[in-house]
Amino acid sequence: MTKWYRRLAEVPGVQYQGSPDVIRSRLPEHKSVPEISTFNFDGKQHDSIMWTTPEGSTSASPAHRWQTQPQPNETKGQTALRQLHETLELPGILSDYHFAIQNCHQTLWKQRREEPWILSEVERLCWLDIHLVEAQPTIAFWEREDTTHSISILAFGQLVRLYEREGNLYEALAVAQRAEHFQQGKYHLENLQPRIAQLELEAEA
Repeated sequence: MTKWYRRLAEVPGVQYQGSPDVIRSRLPEHKSVPEISTFNFDGKQHDSIMWTTPEGSTSASPAHRWQTQPQPNETKGQTALRQLHETLELPGILSDYHFAIQNCHQTLWKQRREEPWILSEVERLCWLDIHLVEAQPTIAFWEREDTTHSISILAFGQLVRLYEREGNLYEALAVAQRAEHFQQGKYHLENLQPRIAQLELEAEA
């Protein structure tokens, strides 16, 4: 059965505390509850989640649909981060939260030269998405024609590149090893392991 949550903080295993700058009660649809129905198709049971809006019913959750508006004197990075923090306080399904986090850290990365403070937020959000995926691994896989496929979790590669830029190869390696559980760390491991081995040889010389 497809699971929905009132906010990311309710997802087991993630330990997300929310943002103190967001007043959840002021967000539209923060109390929304979907209608869930079950139907059979091709001999398999499927769930349908529908949300009621003033315009009618939709399968897109409040978290999926939420769009904030820039505030006066707010930078692009600040707007993107606030958009995410508000989204994570709204009802949605796991993939809504994952893609919201992923889109945000990718957007912030593009702003890193204009807003240097962004790098620490990129790191934080990448770890948040990794913790979400590790706690709820079904996010990373989808089935088609009885075959399981994995989707690309960009947080792994983004974090590896960030640590490599800073010269933190062991931290980058640790991330790549975690990515292997989702069939996404091979390239980084093949790149990092020889470099670290060479560094260790040079240190022993």
